[in-house]
Order: sequence, then structure tokens, then C-alpha cells
Amino acid sequence: MTQAIPNLGELGSIPAEYVHTEKTIRPDDELLLPTAVFKWYDIFRADQDVPKDVREEAQEWLRSEAAAGRLELRQEIGYALLHRAGDKYFLMICVWRNINELHTGLYFKDDAGFLPYPVRAEVPRPTMDILELDVTSHERRGWSRYLSSDRDEAAKQAYLDDRCTGILV
Repeated sequence: MTQAIPNLGELGSIPAEYVHTEKTIRPDDELLLPTAVFKWYDIFRADQDVPKDVREEAQEWLRSEAAAGRLELRQEIGYALLHRAGDKYFLMICVWRNINELHTGLYFKDDAGFLPYPVRAEVPRPTMDILELDVTSHERRGWSRYLSSDRDEAAKQAYLDDRCTGILV
């Protein structure tokens, strides 16, 4: 049974005022927690860097969430993205679990600090934007190399040392 292709003019429309701009992915030092290590990435437009105090606030918030038991980390390796989108900040943590699954947590910053992003009942749900997916693609390839390795300390360190960087459109 063959279905007709929907009217493409009605699908995936982007508002005319949207301007797709370049953003920078910049790695920073790892965030070391008692039960996890995160590679750290800032994502931002060239004219809007991620301020050091916002990065430090995000990292301190993750430390306190882990210490309070509100962030379940199980001796894991992963990465964190702090994405500046205009005047908004989104924080995503990603850990490798069950050998080859990526588990994520999404947070946003408001005047009170960082908070969990509201979970919506509908499916599908928002996960990552196009730039965050570039980091995730890089990290997926790196984790795959790790899984194909001896998976010893040297291989773990090689994974941690392999960082995504650059300008994306």
C-alpha cells in the first residue's frame, strides 16, 4: 500500500524572521564529581560568550545536586553542555549507561539559579538542538572507539582527552 506524500509546503515551516547563526563549541576543564567525570562544553554565539561566573554557577549547582542525592551518578563518564541562547542558558548532562546508552538531564537557568527543565507529557519531547547534537555526534564516535578498545584507564583517558571544538552553522 502506497501512501501519498504530504504537502511539503505545510511541513517543517520555519518563521521567516528566524536567522540561523554561527555558534562556537568550546571545551573547558573536566568537571570532577565524587561519582562522575564530565567533559565540559560551552556553546555560544561569537558576540555572546558564556561568562565564567555562569559556568562556575552551573558547575557548583551540579556538585550540590550530586552531593544532595538529587542527581543520580553511578561511577560514570559523560559530558556536560552549557548552552547560551541569547539571554537564556540551558545545561545538559549526558552520561553513558548500560554500556552504550546515553542518559541525559536537561536544566535551565532562571533568576533563582538552575532548575530541571519541565518534562512534558507529550511524545516526542525536546532533547537537543542542532548544535548540541554536533557535540553528541562527536561524543558518540569517541565512546564507540572506547568500547572497541581495551577499555582500560588509558582508553578512558583517551576518551576524556578527545574534545569537540569549533564553529558550527
